[in-house]
Amino acid sequence: SFRKTESLFVSFQPSIQGQKVSSSTIGRWLKATIAMSYEVQALPVPRGITAHSTRSAASSAAWSTQASIGDICRAAAWASPSPFIRHYNVDAFASADATFGW
Repeated sequence: SFRKTESLFVSFQPSIQGQKVSSSTIGRWLKATIAMSYEVQALPVPRGITAHSTRSAASSAAWSTQASIGDICRAAAWASPSPFIRHYNVDAFASADATFGW
C-alpha cells in the first residue's frame, strides 16, 4: 500500500513516499497553490502570502458570489460575523496587493 500512516496528508516523494508530511510542508503546498492561482490568471502574485491567506480568499470569494453571511460563518466555524467583518471582508475587485493587506 502507498500509505504508511493514517494521516490525511502524505508525501509523494520517493524517499518518504506515503509518510506523514509536516505542517510546514502543508503550508508550503498551500502557498504554492495560492501563487499558482494568480499566475494562471496572469495576475501578480501578492507579496507576503501565507497558508492562512486561503481563509481570507475563500471567505471573500464566497461573499463576492453573494453567499449569505450565515453560510460563510458556518463554513468558517465562526459563532458570529464579527471576524469576517473585521478581518476578512476583502474587496474582491481590489488590487492583488491590497487583497492581502499589503
